[in-house]
Amino acid sequence: MPEAKLSLSLINKHRIVDRALGLNEPSGLTLNHDGTALYTVSDDTKAIFRLDLEGHVTVEESFFIGVEDLEGIAISGDGQQLHAVQEDTNSVISFDIAARAEINRQPLVGMENFASIAEHFPKRPDNKGLEGITVNTRTGHIVVVKEGRPGLLIEIDLPQGRILHSRLLTDSNGFSHPNLSLDKLDFSGLSYDSSRDTFWITSDKGQCLFHYDWTNNRVIQRLDLNRKGDKPSSKVRKSEGVAIDPARQRLYVVSERDGDLFTYQIHSHD
Repeated sequence: MPEAKLSLSLINKHRIVDRALGLNEPSGLTLNHDGTALYTVSDDTKAIFRLDLEGHVTVEESFFIGVEDLEGIAISGDGQQLHAVQEDTNSVISFDIAARAEINRQPLVGMENFASIAEHFPKRPDNKGLEGITVNTRTGHIVVVKEGRPGLLIEIDLPQGRILHSRLLTDSNGFSHPNLSLDKLDFSGLSYDSSRDTFWITSDKGQCLFHYDWTNNRVIQRLDLNRKGDKPSSKVRKSEGVAIDPARQRLYVVSERDGDLFTYQIHSHD
């Protein structure tokens, strides 16, 4: 049976930039367990910000950290930790939410099996490192995405410090765009969809989402991120993070360029 086609409709848009608090360039997004709040980071500020679903910063639930240049964020399967990626060092950094403190930091280069992906990470960083992170709640494994040159998904057993698998993101498995060559196409964030056992991957330059099936290593569908209702002429600029609410079938997308939070409803067409 062919898979149902999906479409997105924009529900609302909220301004989330708060320069007084240092939320200048929202990058990365994750939804808490009961679907009532989001977490984001700003790569120029040493903080983790908690937002309500209308984009207001919950100051008492946000906290300062000792690291900057974070590009993506994901909540752990038990809801007690947040995992983030740092692009400059290609590291996964974990924080305890209750203690508001860093508890672990693991660079990819120090993980077991790094040799299997080493060719894609030059010794002199080229600003195309890790951009997004999510947790596969079925397996408990971390999945991170490399921005480009080439685009790459990496599955990690974080407690064991081990790289398990990787997938190149190329036109051979469906990562293509009608207006961009493969070397221009980038990947900026991702979110695991537990209702479908798939991943949603944002593209900054593509202004779109790729709905990706890891098991079969193929893109199921590419969907544009419209930011003015259903008009295709205006799309989200620099979509740096995505988070899915599988219970309500909603996608939250954050724009680093405009500092906006977009909420989309997912529709299935049999």
